[in-house]
Amino acid sequence: MSVKDGTRRVWRVAMPIRVAAFCVASGFAVLGGITVWQWFTGPPEADMVLFAVLFLGGAIAGFLYCFATSVAITDDRVTVRNLGLVDWIPLSDIASVEAGYSGLTITAHDGRVVRGRAVEKPNYARWLGRRTRADRVVDEIRFASGLTVRGHRRGRAQG
Repeated sequence: MSVKDGTRRVWRVAMPIRVAAFCVASGFAVLGGITVWQWFTGPPEADMVLFAVLFLGGAIAGFLYCFATSVAITDDRVTVRNLGLVDWIPLSDIASVEAGYSGLTITAHDGRVVRGRAVEKPNYARWLGRRTRADRVVDEIRFASGLTVRGHRRGRAQG
């Protein structure tokens, strides 16, 4: 899903993946709740404490992936939110942008790498040569930073 807000453009996790992650996170939350609920009937066993931590941690990570993961582009930078943690890179510092199975890989001229998990390119799309949403996002970031887009040298995006 892409949202255009003035000069800012935001891409979030695709809706089918979001729904699946929400269902898995909800399942982990229920299992974690059941594990914690058993503590009210008696003292917890050591393995139940471990299960509660794992289930509730999985639920938190799943919900953060659903709602706090995005890639945004503005006039001067690309902002990446992975599980709520924010990192950004100025458009003028971008050396390359690639889409892959683990998300976008944005490399700066100084070697710094920023990975955006919100926009991923499935392996089957690469094998079959299909163009996906990740490719369109890569092209837009390349265009905004003045890099080559699909074989053409483009200028910097203006407003």
